[in-house]
Amino acid sequence: MNTTNSDTSLRYDSTEPAGDEKHTLATYVSDMLALERHIAQPVAQQQNAVTANYGTASALIDRIVSVGQSHIAELEARLKELGGNANHPLKTAWAGLLGAGAAAVGGVRKTKVSKYLRDDHTALSLASISYTMLYTAAVGLGDTATAALAKRHLRDIAPLIMEISDGIPTVVLQELRDDGESLRGEAAETVKEALDDIWHTASRQTQNR
Repeated sequence: MNTTNSDTSLRYDSTEPAGDEKHTLATYVSDMLALERHIAQPVAQQQNAVTANYGTASALIDRIVSVGQSHIAELEARLKELGGNANHPLKTAWAGLLGAGAAAVGGVRKTKVSKYLRDDHTALSLASISYTMLYTAAVGLGDTATAALAKRHLRDIAPLIMEISDGIPTVVLQELRDDGESLRGEAAETVKEALDDIWHTASRQTQNR
């Protein structure tokens, strides 16, 4: 298959010569660093906005911030080892996605806690698939150090995404109660059973393909 870009009107993100694996990986790491930094700032601002009444959510946001800070430091160190540029700008598409999500919450002081967590879930899901790309590229190009970093960071993010998904119904119901709404007594259990069934069914279907 011919992979040469013969159309001069098309431009790729990276301009490294063919076979420059180190430069390729530096670009991936730089992209990942830009994304982590873009997520970190608004999530850190959520810490001051979530009250003690939502203790579980507050603790989860604290962990997201801590994990993000650790990831940024490791990515900066790895990028330096690869000789890359730490000032790489965030991709326009990423900025657009996060602009409507985690990047938007920083200036909104009265946002519902559930919306904070929803936006964090969006941001972390983007980080997760991006780390999957970084890990795959590193394995493919034989960079064991970068592969180990990406795999480690992905393991950090996966449980955070799961905890947000599990915790959202509780937070939404608490917010409704705080707003004075009258709730069905069995609502929490009904939601939990439905969501468990949906995700377990999806998991079985995926395994059977």
